[in-house]
Amino acid sequence: MLIFVGYLLIFIYIFLLIFVLGPLIKGKYNLETSRKFIHICLFFVWVLIDIFMKNTVHQFIVPIIFLILNILSYKYNIYKSVERIEKNHYGTIYFALAIFFVMFFVYLFPKYYICSGISIFCLTFGDGFASLIGSNFQSLKIYKDKTLNGFIACLFASFISLVVFNYFYNVNLTLMYIFLISMITSIFELVSNGLDNIFIVFMSMLVSCLLIYFNVAFFSISLFISIIIFLVVFYFRAIDYTGSLISMFMVFCYSFFGGSSALLFLLFEYFTIFIISFYKKVRFKINNKLEKKNYLQILVNGSIGTLFVIFYGIIGDLSLLIISLISISGAFIDSISSDIGVLTKKNTYDIVKFKKIPKGISGGVSFLGTMSSMIFAFIISLFMYLKFKFGFNYFIISFSLIFFQTIIDSVLGSLLQVKYYCSKCKKIVEKRVCCGLNSIKISGYNCVDNNLVNFISSVIIVFIAMVVYIN
Repeated sequence: MLIFVGYLLIFIYIFLLIFVLGPLIKGKYNLETSRKFIHICLFFVWVLIDIFMKNTVHQFIVPIIFLILNILSYKYNIYKSVERIEKNHYGTIYFALAIFFVMFFVYLFPKYYICSGISIFCLTFGDGFASLIGSNFQSLKIYKDKTLNGFIACLFASFISLVVFNYFYNVNLTLMYIFLISMITSIFELVSNGLDNIFIVFMSMLVSCLLIYFNVAFFSISLFISIIIFLVVFYFRAIDYTGSLISMFMVFCYSFFGGSSALLFLLFEYFTIFIISFYKKVRFKINNKLEKKNYLQILVNGSIGTLFVIFYGIIGDLSLLIISLISISGAFIDSISSDIGVLTKKNTYDIVKFKKIPKGISGGVSFLGTMSSMIFAFIISLFMYLKFKFGFNYFIISFSLIFFQTIIDSVLGSLLQVKYYCSKCKKIVEKRVCCGLNSIKISGYNCVDNNLVNFISSVIIVFIAMVVYIN
């Protein structure tokens, strides 16, 4: 009987939202306001499921029914107060699909049931108010169609809704935990094309489960620090959105698996690159804005080191941490060499072909760039020597490996990386299209770009480090 009452109330509630309140709001305001009003109010469906269907198959049958109905509505425009005019946005379908997966998961693992409510409250209130405020109050666009007002609205709406949820369901979430879940919701609300519905549910579910049921030492601190890094690099336009997410994950791994020393090590490198880029902009007026790194650059330069720091956290072998730091430092030194090297007033020198080449072209080295990379390699190696107290011979090896990654990178850049000549600007470039025209290939292999060169040089250094440090 309770199940029947639950179905009856849910369908009556949904009917009133979509076919009564939705059209009224759409007529008075606009379609987007109507959509998001309904989006927000759907939190109550979880409340009804909790009352009448908890821990039964019906808790995931309900979202299956609405998934089918949403697909039909998308195809035949049944919900006129919900569906967008353009037929390339699957938000309503992703919404029901995400809720189905979450409710099916907690049916299999009832222990985590309360986290399904947290994730759905984040989705309905956080994402709903983000779009509602973002579409009706213009502000700075921070990523595609997402705005700063929307981001802030998502954060506040998620936070307040979870405070209320925490009170009524007695979850014992601390304000710090609520803030972290709300920040994760706001960060993944920036995902576009309706996929934010999936990412918000999955990520808020994952984080809330880890915070509530596992409560692993240093997890919340590591998550907080990684979120701060995301905000800094993304909002200062230093790295694109996807790259900022990858950076957040890497910082979390270095903090959580590597400990405070590894975290400080990584933060030193991040902020050194950021400060040098900012200095170049202000002092030398290079470009009108900071050069934004993309996700591929971040992934290539940091993935191997991140993998080894995770292995260190699981296995506990100090040599794995040292290899991780050497890997990430080699990529850092190469970046420092490039960033500082382009400030030289002279052309750089190709150490393979023994000739001068324009600065900024892969394969070239400069005195300024080489000296800066040597100095930073020494500082990093000295830190590792003092921190880990290994022999002086390992200090020399670490310094050599970190420094020589930039040399290997230059050699590979000269021998393998594809280069073109632009007939319009009369310059050697590394882009197939320059000045709106197809460039003329002059050397290298078509499949080898700067990212692949960086990755190969990193693999070489890590392989040597493994031979040296792993017994």
